[in-house]
Amino acid sequence: MSKTTSPKALLSLLSGHPALSALVKEARKVPAQEKDDPLDCLPPALRERVALVEDQHRWLAITETSATAQLLRFHLPKLQQAMPGEQIKIVVGGKRQPMQSNRHAKETVRPHLAQESAQHIEAVAEAIEDDALKASLLRLASRGGAR
Repeated sequence: MSKTTSPKALLSLLSGHPALSALVKEARKVPAQEKDDPLDCLPPALRERVALVEDQHRWLAITETSATAQLLRFHLPKLQQAMPGEQIKIVVGGKRQPMQSNRHAKETVRPHLAQESAQHIEAVAEAIEDDALKASLLRLASRGGAR
């Protein structure tokens, strides 16, 4: 079983070594860099899938999918701390495909098969002895040609 190392033990280790002690002193002189991007508090995989957009009264955290939005809900307290005093609303704004109504379903484009491919399928169908498979392949080959 391993021992846990306390901050006091680490500090005594750092101050006991001359090179490390000098580095600690230099690090204390440099002011802490402010994080400009509030998304830096999120895990890298989530950070890539979230965009912050300022609205009139709040910030919108736009995600691609609802699964990403759910993960962001889990990390929302961290994001709120990174942006104190700001309201954040999670919005799913991914690429959604519009639903087609039944009246447009008849107008959809049928799959296109090139004439050369249709000829190859027809040649294969002629060599097959199974009547059901042969009929299916010939139906498929009949879709070939310019439309």
